[in-house]
Parts: sequence; C-alpha cells; structure tokens
Amino acid sequence: MSTRSALNVMPSEADPLDPAGGEGPVAGPGVSFLDCGVHIGRRSGAQWTANRLLTAAGLLAELDRVGIDAAVVHHTLAREYSPRIGNELLADELPGDDRLLPAWLLLPHHTGEFPRPEEVVARMREAGVVMGRLHPSTDAAAHRFLLAEWVVGPLLDELERSGIPVALDFHLFRRAEPPWAVLHEVLRHHPGLKVILMEVQGRNNRTLYPLLERHDNLYVQSAGFNVHRGIEDFVARFGAERMVFGSGYPERSMGAARFHLETADISAADKQRIAAGNLRALLPRANDVAEVAHHA
Repeated sequence: MSTRSALNVMPSEADPLDPAGGEGPVAGPGVSFLDCGVHIGRRSGAQWTANRLLTAAGLLAELDRVGIDAAVVHHTLAREYSPRIGNELLADELPGDDRLLPAWLLLPHHTGEFPRPEEVVARMREAGVVMGRLHPSTDAAAHRFLLAEWVVGPLLDELERSGIPVALDFHLFRRAEPPWAVLHEVLRHHPGLKVILMEVQGRNNRTLYPLLERHDNLYVQSAGFNVHRGIEDFVARFGAERMVFGSGYPERSMGAARFHLETADISAADKQRIAAGNLRALLPRANDVAEVAHHA
C-alpha cells in the first residue's frame, strides 16, 4: 500500500458516502478504518499493558487481526520520557510500511528542548509526519506545560499555517475534565487549526457540546468518548464529520473500538466518515507527504 493509498483508505465495495449504501447497526466488510491514535514501544507502570514491548511488526499484526487499514503512530517513550528522543526512535523503528503514519509529540520551544516552531514544522514535513500531539497537563504522566497562548501560541500558529492537525491528550481518567476555558481560548485564537480531542471521558459532553457548537475546527476521537449511546447522540447533533475513529491501542482494545463504531445505530455512510473519511480529510495531502518522503 502506497502513502497515497494509506491516506485514502476506502472500502473495496460501494461508495461509502452514498446513502443508498444502506442503513443498519453493522458497518459490514466494506468499511475501511484509519486509526488516529496508537503507539509503539514499551510502557512503564503496573497496568497489564505495561512492560510489554509493542513493535511496529506487532502493531501491523494487530491491524491485520482487527481489520484496520492504517494508523497514525507515536512512540511510547515520547509520551513517558522525552518527546525528542521518542520521536527519533519512532523514525528508527517504523519499517517504512505506509500503513503506519508517524505522529510527533511536541513541546514549546522556551526551554530549548525543542527548536523554534518554524524549524519543528519544517522537520515534521521533511520526515513525512502527518500529525502533532500535545500532552499539556499538570498530571505527572503528562508534559507539565499549560495550553495557553503565551506558552504554546507560536507553535500552534505554525501548525495552523502548515495544515498539520493536532491531537490534544490531557491524560484524563474517568470523571476528570479538560481545561475547558483554556481550550476555548486556543480554538478561538486558531480557527484554522484542526484539533482532535482525545479521551473525552464520561459526562463531559455537557461542556463539550457547547464548545463544539462554537468551534467547527474541533474534533473528537471515538475511543474514550464514554457516553451511553454517545456516538448516536453526537452524530444527531453535530453530524458524523466531527468525530474520528481512534482506539488508543495498546492501552485500549482496538477491536472494541471497531465494535463500538460498527454497532452504533447510525448510517453506513456516517460510519465510513468516522472510520476513515474524516481523518483522511484532516491529514496533510497524500501527495505532499509522498513528495517530502521522496526528497528526504
């Protein structure tokens, strides 16, 4: 599968955007999937997924087992230790298989751990990176910086200009909430920046919904949106275009994420939009990535 086909995964049968393709609770074998949030490497900690090495080959095997066409991948070490070192390891460990699309974890430049935003984005484009990830939180497992204009504004400006989407992970657990007011300000200052909110957790739709109403550049990952019949309610209110499929593998089950979407009571066309179409539209153009990779 080429880079172009990885970014343009489509079902092998009927047009997924044709409403005549059928309604029903199961998406069926024609649906293609592009996962927006998986990682490789060895996690620390005491959970069942910790201290188990997930290689690129192991991830590809899981994609095949579950029936996922491609995935956006970052490195565990970039999350748990050093974004710079983890990003470098990701480049070393990805096998060049076009089904695994690299994402970099990013930091503000003020401490010198990362270069200035213009250089960061230039390096991302040179390496064919399709997504940036930010883990802004005071939580010990996150990267300990504030998602505020005076901290990350220059970086977000450059990502906005480049068209590279940003995944925001606040390391929420159960009843925790994102910093809504700060997130609102970031979205207001960067209307052209495509932001994917990861791991929304339970009952947060009470504040998430008015935020989605105000900012059409905000998207939500399907896994971690822990609301009863949440996909159905989300699609009824905002359309399928604002949700992207993501599993959070290996911390979460990739198969469960697929099952959750496939059994949602929405149309087959909407399932295909969430499964792959929306994320495909958000990522940098396939030919741009291919051209950068050719000249790297």
